[in-house]
Amino acid sequence: MKVLLWIWRIIGPLVMIAGIVYIVLVLNNSDWHDVVVLNSKPTYILGGVCAFIGVLIGFTGWAEEFPPRLFWISGNVDLLDNRLGYALKLGIQFFFLPATIALIISFIFYM
Repeated sequence: MKVLLWIWRIIGPLVMIAGIVYIVLVLNNSDWHDVVVLNSKPTYILGGVCAFIGVLIGFTGWAEEFPPRLFWISGNVDLLDNRLGYALKLGIQFFFLPATIALIISFIFYM
């Protein structure tokens, strides 16, 4: 679990940005329908399933990511570093995972 969370800390923001690019630019553009690997409805359904998995991983992996301090904070931003916030962050990042995979596949096959 530690290795997965360490790797995801590095690639999570990239996955989120690439997923947003796929959903906004590729799925909502009528000129690119021949490039679409995964249509909008399967993208959102698979994204919901991945988001649920991300929330579960976030709730279970929160203790691995943060030190065992109860109320110690180093700033106002650290107030949001709780179990629920971490789970929602991973859920949102995992939601964009199928869109990112579809974007990578479309780059490989159509470039």
